[in-house]
Amino acid sequence: MQRLGILYYVGSFPKLSESFILNEINELYNRGHNIAIFALNDPGENITHEEYQDIEVPIYYADDSYTDFPRLLSKKPAQMALSDTTNGFFKHFSLKRIGHNLLLGKQCSEFIESLDFGVSVVNAHFASSTRIGAMLAARHHGIPCTVTAHASEIFCSPNVPQIRYICDSMDHVIVPSEYNRDYLRKEIGIENNITVVPATTQVEKFEPSAPTVENRLLTVARLVEKKGYPYGIEAVDNLIKQGYNVEYHIVGTGDRKDWLQQQVKEYGIGDHVKFLGHISDERLQKELSEASVFVLPCVIAEDGDRDAMPVVLKEAMASETACVSTTVSAIPELITDGHDGLLVSEKESDKIASAIQELLDNPEKREDIAENGRETVHNKFNICKSVDMLIEVFESLQSN
Repeated sequence: MQRLGILYYVGSFPKLSESFILNEINELYNRGHNIAIFALNDPGENITHEEYQDIEVPIYYADDSYTDFPRLLSKKPAQMALSDTTNGFFKHFSLKRIGHNLLLGKQCSEFIESLDFGVSVVNAHFASSTRIGAMLAARHHGIPCTVTAHASEIFCSPNVPQIRYICDSMDHVIVPSEYNRDYLRKEIGIENNITVVPATTQVEKFEPSAPTVENRLLTVARLVEKKGYPYGIEAVDNLIKQGYNVEYHIVGTGDRKDWLQQQVKEYGIGDHVKFLGHISDERLQKELSEASVFVLPCVIAEDGDRDAMPVVLKEAMASETACVSTTVSAIPELITDGHDGLLVSEKESDKIASAIQELLDNPEKREDIAENGRETVHNKFNICKSVDMLIEVFESLQSN
């Protein structure tokens, strides 16, 4: 096996809602590859995933204080900015954004030089404007640079020229779904090579670990618009009015917490709904295993933001819990309606309620769907398979 030196260039690390990045890093680390992480900031979250404790890699947090700005006209940043590969840099970005990326590129380049192993590839996650710093540093050292285009940065009020410049300036583009690939081709006009590598989890971590609690519903997601919580809460209210004694657990935090809690209060279902906030990995595994039905009523937000193929659905399926979700974006690439989950149209609370009701009323069907869901993620979406594909991309760039 060729041992690679991989520099991960990310926004925040370690971030609870971006477990897919940590899962990648952990798998690569366990295979013996050299890993380093350049992060724009430390999210400072009190709870982290277990995998973070299992890796020992150098991490550099960028300094955004701009105290380094007088040195940006030194030879190294100037060379990075004026190289032939960055001609569009000055056309599509403001002077402030250009300066910020020069600063990030300079710091990332110096971090690469400080490592005690050679970097084979710089691997940036999210195709946002600050990832130009990754490309600048990689170009300076003559090594390839990839970017993974996920969701919010390409779907949410997208700046098409900037996204096109970022993706087409990289040596390769990675996406978590065919939906993302088609979107980048058709809507953004990306011409670069694109490989689909599903963002996923360690399936073995989510072995069923607790008996099912009847009529327990669960959603794990940030409390933001694209997760569709209002429709899930309305569906729960619908079920309660029909006489179902359901208990709905909500795991996650976000800027819509107060608004959602007010919705629960207005419906008068506070005794049935629990907001659990952030929880430990151990508690998460227990919640996923205990739930009768996992509900993720994803929607396309007003600004265009949406999920691609949520990792938490894979975690719920791995836990052998039947899932109800929507036909938004790439979710149908994961779930085949009626086989390994149930899918309904977005923003249809009555259909969400009917799907949940179908699973609660038919334990045998619910069990079959749950077992099929676990088989699907085992066979198609295990982190080992995704990292195999990722390594293929990295190794192909070494010979170019």
